[in-house]
Amino acid sequence: MKKKEKQKQKRIILLAIILIIFVVMMFNKIVKSGNENIKAVKTLDQVLKRRLELIPNLQEIVRNYPEEENVSLNDIDSMREALSEKMTVSSRQKLEDKFSAIFKNIFDSMEKYPELKSSNNFINLKNELTAIEKDIEITRRAYNDTTRSYNALIKKSPYKILASILGYSKRDFFDVDLVTKEEVAINFVDRRQGER
Repeated sequence: MKKKEKQKQKRIILLAIILIIFVVMMFNKIVKSGNENIKAVKTLDQVLKRRLELIPNLQEIVRNYPEEENVSLNDIDSMREALSEKMTVSSRQKLEDKFSAIFKNIFDSMEKYPELKSSNNFINLKNELTAIEKDIEITRRAYNDTTRSYNALIKKSPYKILASILGYSKRDFFDVDLVTKEEVAINFVDRRQGER
């Protein structure tokens, strides 16, 4: 009898150890996925900050032009002050969309001034903004990929149970309007017509 009880206890202990190892592995996978997502959002934040660093250059370029452009720059300054490390992704996205709209308005209004439009400073600024916005798009995609993976992981069983117990919840995606985004024209002409 004692031998059977000892074997039963050993099995119970072995099952408990296996269960603990399984839970620890699940926990580590959730934490790793969450950390990858945090790293991606920090990288995205750095690229977004690089775009904001263009503002002093923009201010210098438009300083001699009408007040309407300067008003937009004042709006950007007040929004820069509103930025916070503790902002949610959706709040940051809304603020970045406002930045993009103001940048776009300024660049569109600058098109009215041929001497400004052809100045090297303006051309360099626009090229730099285009390069930064390509980086924003790349890092935004990377962030959204890690968000998608993280959200999918914590929705799957048995991870879902552990994630809810530990307070892990779904994270928001990030989609920002870019100033230099070009509209893609789609041509629906049937190419086969030329071959007939």
